[in-house]
Amino acid sequence: MRTRNVRGLAGAGVLLVALAACGGSNDDRQEPAASPTAEGVASAPVVPQPSETTKRVLPGSPPAIRTSAPPPPAAAPLNPATQAPPPAPGNLAACKTGQLSVRVIRQLNKAKNGPAVGLVALTNKGTRPCSLSGWPTVNLTRGGAAVGVPTMNVNQPRTPVAVALAPQRSAFAGLQWRSCPPTATGCRTGDGFRVGAPGSGSATAELAGFSTAEQKGFAVSRIMIGAIQPTTTDIINW
Repeated sequence: MRTRNVRGLAGAGVLLVALAACGGSNDDRQEPAASPTAEGVASAPVVPQPSETTKRVLPGSPPAIRTSAPPPPAAAPLNPATQAPPPAPGNLAACKTGQLSVRVIRQLNKAKNGPAVGLVALTNKGTRPCSLSGWPTVNLTRGGAAVGVPTMNVNQPRTPVAVALAPQRSAFAGLQWRSCPPTATGCRTGDGFRVGAPGSGSATAELAGFSTAEQKGFAVSRIMIGAIQPTTTDIINW
């Protein structure tokens, strides 16, 4: 009788161990613990870095596309200026060409196949101040005689500024002329310029910085004349 009870207890113990093992498998399942973060601050998403395997291009993969920098925007067209220039400052009389010395100084244009560039300098050679406002008059010449080439006033590098020109002081304007094959229709060859104050006559301009070949003649199809400015800031950047 005692032997039978011991066997029954042993069997019951085995059954309880098996049930405990089954029940313990459910209790041991836990969600992975989140990494701690500062209170009130959300942790940033982690971007997985490519492994050495993913960096390699697999057979049959499309080739990588190499992009280049976009081309610079095309220069804005130079539209003719149509507005009236601002009034002269104060009660100053407008400068007459006879009161001024005029120069055209050749400039280097870094743009490939761009127009030729010059700087017009208008200097008060008198003893009294006068004013300049608008665009200088510029004409191509050859041997001192005018050569008919179309000209166009433009609001470059900005609209005109009324300048009070004290004695021995200068005002400036940018100048561009389009080169052309000498035999092309409408192309003219000159060796100098006549320049004048707005609303006045013109005088032969002193040339500076022109090459020996240009002094003998250069072909021009049209001339673009910038607005008079008190300084040379951006005067030819157009």
